[in-house]
Amino acid sequence: MELLYNKKLGVSPTSTKEELKVMKNLLSAVVLVGLCSVCANAQVKNPLGKLGSAAVKGVKSFTVSDAEVIGYANDYMKWMDANNPVCKTSAKDKGMQTVADRLGQITSAIPADLTKELNLNVLSYYVVDVNAFACANGDIRIFAALMDLMTDDEILAVIGHEIGHIANKDSKDGFVTALRISALRDATGALGGKTAAKLTNSQLGDLAEALGHAQYSQRQEIDADAYGYEFLKKCGKDPVNMASSLGVLLKLQEEAGSSQNSKFKNLFSSHPDLKKRIETLNTK
Repeated sequence: MELLYNKKLGVSPTSTKEELKVMKNLLSAVVLVGLCSVCANAQVKNPLGKLGSAAVKGVKSFTVSDAEVIGYANDYMKWMDANNPVCKTSAKDKGMQTVADRLGQITSAIPADLTKELNLNVLSYYVVDVNAFACANGDIRIFAALMDLMTDDEILAVIGHEIGHIANKDSKDGFVTALRISALRDATGALGGKTAAKLTNSQLGDLAEALGHAQYSQRQEIDADAYGYEFLKKCGKDPVNMASSLGVLLKLQEEAGSSQNSKFKNLFSSHPDLKKRIETLNTK
């Protein structure tokens, strides 16, 4: 969750090991929210901070169709990709080429019918942040620093988890909520019906901020874990890698520390315990 108007903060995780080490300590709290956020953002203020209670209650008055959600999600992801370093095999940077090649090999295991059904588009951002996210239109972004910490099959498990959020409509529901909240920032930005229009840069920024602060429920995270487990089997991979990927995150949490008064503890408090999630997967 480290990307709103990133201004090209990308740094090679393979060439900046010291920076990655620092980021692991500072950002492990981000990824441990449950492998992902609803989407990604930067270091921003609480999007609800400037909204009065009456405005928050007015959120329910906004309606948006499925087609409009996908349209807004497409615009949002175009904006995100334009403002963050996307790894491509055609990139001049060798590190970005390597990440893109590796991700392409990993995603080749995804069944073609699933890719078509959910309109999946999995790419990597070349940033030191340890995270991944899925968007309502089927876009999934895996951060290069996260890939640097996991095996290919563990990364595929993360992708499966993210696909689970898309398939279970979690990403859509979170995106709709963020659309409604961000629309309240500007009276001219009302969403839904005939008033819906192309989002401005400012509105996209507000949307990214709202998405970055959104969190999946405990039930949604557990269900996404279960989806990832079954997904690995469909890909012909050992499903134990779903629990193994969580184990990598658990290690980061332990390295970062999580005292009762720490900000990490507060951030994790509303999410499933990683140990419990791993135990649940290991009983399958």
